[in-house]
Amino acid sequence: MGNSACTCKRRCPCCPTKNEQPSLNRKRVFRSIYDYPSRTIWDLNLKKGDILEVTGETEYWLYVRRRTAKGGKSNSFVEEKGYVPKDFVKPLDSIEAELWYFENVKMRIEARRCLLRTQNAEGAFLVWKCYENNHYYLSVRNGKHARHYRIKQRENDKQFFLVHHTTFPTLRELIQFYSKNEGGLCAKLHEPCVKLDQPAPLSLSFETNWEVERSSLTKIKKLGSGEFAEVWQGLWNNTTDVAIKEFKVVHYPTIKTEIEIMKELRHERLLRLYAVCTTSEPICLVTELMKNGSLKTFLISQKEKQDLEFSLMMDFAVQITEGMIYIENKIVHRDLRAENILLTDMQCCKIADFGLAQINLPGNHRISSDVRVPVKWMAPEIFEEKEYTSKSDVWSFGILLTEIVTYGDDPYPGQDKMTCVRAIQRGERMQRPPGCPEELYDIMLMCWRSNSEERPTFTELQEKLLALIHEPVCELE
Repeated sequence: MGNSACTCKRRCPCCPTKNEQPSLNRKRVFRSIYDYPSRTIWDLNLKKGDILEVTGETEYWLYVRRRTAKGGKSNSFVEEKGYVPKDFVKPLDSIEAELWYFENVKMRIEARRCLLRTQNAEGAFLVWKCYENNHYYLSVRNGKHARHYRIKQRENDKQFFLVHHTTFPTLRELIQFYSKNEGGLCAKLHEPCVKLDQPAPLSLSFETNWEVERSSLTKIKKLGSGEFAEVWQGLWNNTTDVAIKEFKVVHYPTIKTEIEIMKELRHERLLRLYAVCTTSEPICLVTELMKNGSLKTFLISQKEKQDLEFSLMMDFAVQITEGMIYIENKIVHRDLRAENILLTDMQCCKIADFGLAQINLPGNHRISSDVRVPVKWMAPEIFEEKEYTSKSDVWSFGILLTEIVTYGDDPYPGQDKMTCVRAIQRGERMQRPPGCPEELYDIMLMCWRSNSEERPTFTELQEKLLALIHEPVCELE
């Protein structure tokens, strides 16, 4: 879908004002790195690998032109125009445009998680840049393992190499060479690692505002129901998968706070809010759809086999710290548990359910007595009606770690809520879960310190968790 000629009466790049005309003269060539099914008549339907010329842009969208040969004739072209999300395309000659480059991978454990997907065969590979040392790495699937090779660069001419006697002016040429020659690698490079996840565009379309018409939403399947809201799998504009959170009980201050918070949160580890329906009841929040459900559900589904590697369990925890590092100076979540962590197709974590969250302002975090709260995840200061801070979220994260290592078991097994509260207030702590390493239990105990100021920050927690994961780098001779 795409429009080659515009007859609309709205403001868009195909009918610009004089002031907008210069932006249309910029000729930039990009390549699509994902498929993008068009959502509106103004979009362009993308296939991975399409070559596009960018002729205009908005804050989150690009207006592009695609020319394709007509009937196989090189001198006859079909021209299509339309909008595409900015994150779905990259400059043609950039490394980000390569199908084997994973821009969002920053650590070896993430590369490993991607490569060990069942869709990847021997020799599947990806290139990524490490956030710690800013070096490129080549990660390759080798049986049930992932091997990681640091790509080095010579100081004098910036040539890339894995071994000193075989250098390349570009990463692309390095990959081409090792696709034809094993050259000491664990396996000859085969196909790029699968990319099952796509970026969540920052808006539903180039022209949608936060408020959308209720008639544009279709509910398909109920995903869950709580005291205050139901969550549905649905469609926006009959084209776009979304989740619809429909409130059964209307408490405007709480709903308004949740909307204000989610509007401002933009991070790959947080659930993305697309739109709202607030002009009539039932009030709805429209978010990205996470078809794989919650981390809690996933862990329980693996409980019988119990074959998740410890490093992959800790990868979940590290991902959650990434999102919490982003929000800890902005908001307090107040409901951090495995049920509220959602998983993408690539098993990436997204923190969700901001119904209890509050903006991080002094004196703003006491929970009303009429709100049902997750007692077994709550820090002791909350039972004393003290202020809820990001260090209270740290306590909840310690409980979440027990959920991960026990394959989704509820905390304090065999104890009711009030027994837990009294025990915590006496200074007692949950015993080390079966199979939990001492080093991880030590991290949990740090999260459960009575004095909230003595608990670690999420940045410190991330460093301690990464130290538990052993993912070595291979060196070629």
